[in-house]
Amino acid sequence: MNHIFSVERPFAEWEIHGFSNRKAHLYSNLTSTHRFSKENLSEFDVGDLLVADSQTNGRGRHERSWISPPGKNLYFNILYSLESFLPQQYPQLMQITAISLAQLFRSLGVNASVKWPNDILFEKKKFCGMVSEILVKNGKKILTTGIGIDVNATEEDFAEINRPVTSLRLILGKPLNREILLQEIVQKLENAIEITRIQGIAPWIAEWRKMDQFIGHSAKMAEGNEVIEGTILDINEDGSLLFRKTDGSIISRYTGDLEI
Repeated sequence: MNHIFSVERPFAEWEIHGFSNRKAHLYSNLTSTHRFSKENLSEFDVGDLLVADSQTNGRGRHERSWISPPGKNLYFNILYSLESFLPQQYPQLMQITAISLAQLFRSLGVNASVKWPNDILFEKKKFCGMVSEILVKNGKKILTTGIGIDVNATEEDFAEINRPVTSLRLILGKPLNREILLQEIVQKLENAIEITRIQGIAPWIAEWRKMDQFIGHSAKMAEGNEVIEGTILDINEDGSLLFRKTDGSIISRYTGDLEI
């Protein structure tokens, strides 16, 4: 994919699409693509892709701020149809999204790993995060999935961030064409969702275990105001986390905030 390192054209000239070739919605600046997708759902439908060149109030999981300067990174939401998926599969869709993105980054030469449930890291430094929310339109459930990827951010962009982060540019040593990268991502995700409709999460678990760098490590898991300490044992076949607490008891969790 050498073309992914080509010089990109101006953001307003991007020609990209969402699922099923639906036209993308491009915005030079939004408070956040995730918030915008929720507040303006009447204007969008499943398969739509919303992309901002910058955000003034980007947020990740647990409302953590996501630094969103213009012209450097990717900030976008895509709307998944939840028809034909069972409620217990909804969290799995985010895990599958993360695994698929990690596979794509690995094809570029980035040794990406997925920190349960869906953060993507390089050498324990985060460069891709996501957030999701179930919405209802005309009686049908839609999953709006917000993804932020630090593509061409530099060390200066991270000066005020007090946690381990990096970018694809810092990892690979050269800037990437965001337009081409995003279209590759959309195609990868569309294929992944279709496979999941037919086969469920099973095809992804083995791949996740191969790239996982955290099984066997000590960790803390936040559940509300409670922090549970222990050891990561495995990823279960349904995508949940198998975790041994310090008192020896073993639990499984479908959601949570894991700190390595």
